[in-house]
Amino acid sequence: MTGGPMTFRRRLLSVLAAAVAVPAAVLAGPVHPPQPLGWEPQIVAASGPGSAAVSAHYVSSVRRGLAPGVGSERGLQIQTIRLKRAISARFPEIIEIGGVRPDSMRWHPNGLAIDVIIPNWGTAAGRALGDRIAKFALANAKRFKLEHVIWQRTYYPTGGKSRPMDDLGNPDANHYTHVHIATYGGGYPKGGEIYYD
Repeated sequence: MTGGPMTFRRRLLSVLAAAVAVPAAVLAGPVHPPQPLGWEPQIVAASGPGSAAVSAHYVSSVRRGLAPGVGSERGLQIQTIRLKRAISARFPEIIEIGGVRPDSMRWHPNGLAIDVIIPNWGTAAGRALGDRIAKFALANAKRFKLEHVIWQRTYYPTGGKSRPMDDLGNPDANHYTHVHIATYGGGYPKGGEIYYD
């Protein structure tokens, strides 16, 4: 070893002095905090009449996809899925929505229609719920690309005048138990679609 015990002591003292000096320099710092050079973000509580409107604007501009809701989407076309999800979201009273099933008409087998099952359909509350769903669908016919709605033995085409249907003999066939809503479809999903209201 070169330098002997004296060199070792000097090195040890240098290391100890540095160990004490570096934290002292960091902690000593300037007495006054530095002045900001420009804009700094701040958290400020919203207040006053204008802030609620501004906050509402930002909240309403966020678009969220519709959750699947009730009923199977298997075999449904894109616009039919979108309609089903919108009805599930808007009408939480609905606990069953039918979709694809065998039928002599083309709508259900091809995923173009849903049947929104109305709980307590024979009561005033059930009829009122069915009326609201049918009106919602017809009011948004363009958005959901609807072809027609059938509710309580009445056929409502989106491009014409409503008309009564023949009596088919039972409440289900006469569309008293459910609102039948048909779309133009839009094709089958490929996977990964996000459906908006």
